[in-house]
Amino acid sequence: MTLRLRMTAVLALLIGVNAVFVLALLWGFLILLPTVFAAIVFADAAVLADLLRLPVSPITYAAVVPLFLAGQLYYGYRRVLSETQTAVDQTNDDIEEIVRRLSMRFDVPVPSTRVIESETPSCYTVGRFTDSTIVLTTGLIQTLDVEELEAVLAHEVAHVANRDVTLMTVTTLFLEIATRVHHTVRLVPRALGGVENLSLYERLALRWFLPLSVVVYIVVSPLLLVFPTVADWATRTLSHAREYAADEAAAKATGDPLALATALVTLSETTPNPSRDLRAERAHALCIVPTQLVRGSVTTEPPQPAPAVEEGDREETVASWERPRTESPVSGTHPPVEKRIERLQRLVREMGGER
Repeated sequence: MTLRLRMTAVLALLIGVNAVFVLALLWGFLILLPTVFAAIVFADAAVLADLLRLPVSPITYAAVVPLFLAGQLYYGYRRVLSETQTAVDQTNDDIEEIVRRLSMRFDVPVPSTRVIESETPSCYTVGRFTDSTIVLTTGLIQTLDVEELEAVLAHEVAHVANRDVTLMTVTTLFLEIATRVHHTVRLVPRALGGVENLSLYERLALRWFLPLSVVVYIVVSPLLLVFPTVADWATRTLSHAREYAADEAAAKATGDPLALATALVTLSETTPNPSRDLRAERAHALCIVPTQLVRGSVTTEPPQPAPAVEEGDREETVASWERPRTESPVSGTHPPVEKRIERLQRLVREMGGER
């Protein structure tokens, strides 16, 4: 299965899971919960026949699902953009020229570029397809040579062309929604672990609606158990596929897969691994390799790329690179670097070593 077909299949699955999730919520809280509660209070098993009813009309359901997806997109964008706001209006003419040239190759609107002052090599893209921004650090420019820098920027422009920011905004927000809803309905077992871990509203709900909270946990919680697991798997699969696709597109656009491979080697060695799971920090996971989101001040002096590297040296760098023995605690957001490099090496062979 090709990467694009896999991404389409996973995205279709996520849309379907979203639709089922909405139906489960509506049925759980509008039909299942009231019916079971009534059966317990009135000791009348006959009311259980209501469980076979739909919670809303098909027309209403058909309208609610798109609204749910649109809400994810709207609030997801707001969250991502708020997490990546930089009070920076600093550009770099050389970087802009590279991005402009790459945008013509990918036939996409030219993203704006922002350079921030930071020693940590980092690069990520935010925004929408027609209004995107590539943010990179001075550390990235100074660490990579010109060809590696172009390869990394091509990777980011490929994300723009594939609408990956939109894609991952929706998928990661659904994962967060599914996880939070399941966390909320499990109020009772969480309270058994210590009420000090509950919020004020959760404590009030537990105090005044304890019977209802117990019924919600027993009846609704199992219904929603599967959604965080499915959403997590789909998000990981889609995230990995989009990184592979961007790597492949960047390598073909620049004609130099090894430049991107050595850039990944350098970034994996010089970028500190985050200490927590980046699935909860969707903006952080937009970086080319897993890293904490870099914030910095406006750069005042245009940084210069590292000296150029010979082709033979790139091959030696990739061949001699030692694979990490332990997996990063946040590797779920990105494919392992060694697998990305292996795919790029395969591309070198398929392209016959031609640039």
